[in-house]
Amino acid sequence: MQRYERIYSYIDEYLDLVYRYYAKHAIAFLSTYYNLNQDTTVWDNENLMGGPYEDIGTLTGMKFNKILLLPVFFVDEVNTIFDAREEGYIKDGETNIVFPSAYGITPYPNDKVKFEQSYLRPTNDVYPIYEVTGVEKSTNTDKLFWKLRLEVDQSYTQTDLDLQVSNTYTFLDYDKKLHTTSDATFLTKMLTKNVSLRSRMKDLYDQNSGFYLI
Repeated sequence: MQRYERIYSYIDEYLDLVYRYYAKHAIAFLSTYYNLNQDTTVWDNENLMGGPYEDIGTLTGMKFNKILLLPVFFVDEVNTIFDAREEGYIKDGETNIVFPSAYGITPYPNDKVKFEQSYLRPTNDVYPIYEVTGVEKSTNTDKLFWKLRLEVDQSYTQTDLDLQVSNTYTFLDYDKKLHTTSDATFLTKMLTKNVSLRSRMKDLYDQNSGFYLI
């Protein structure tokens, strides 16, 4: 039997396309993500009440890392579900989002998500804050996608949530990583200067001589 060798590696190419390229360059929706800070959060040490007294408020010990401009993918259509309770009919909005593990973020239940709407309604941003109610993993490997189930939380505002922020980070689209806000601002200014410098150098280049004429 004649031996042969494939000129392509389908599995490797597929995984590289999905987990490296699509995970960073697919069409995304920007959001502000509040990730639970396990180090600074103060938990109730009772055995039967192993958690905070409440999510938001004076009795809680929960602290969050605020991540600005985090792109999320595959935002599902919001399902409107009416629930008959003692106080009346409650309309709960539910949706799902996906983001890759390449961001370096581990999501937890009770994380908060605020979709960026300031450019759609800059004078009156009244869009809701979503709470993570479920977390799913695509694979049990180092490279994976997180799928989060979200539900509208109507009990507080973003101003109340910002009082429990311990650290603030910004997602920089250039290298697809998280940076402190000060570092992200500095890197963005450097990128802007590089673009301006490249444009000016292009105008100074003389194709006939091959020199930059200053």
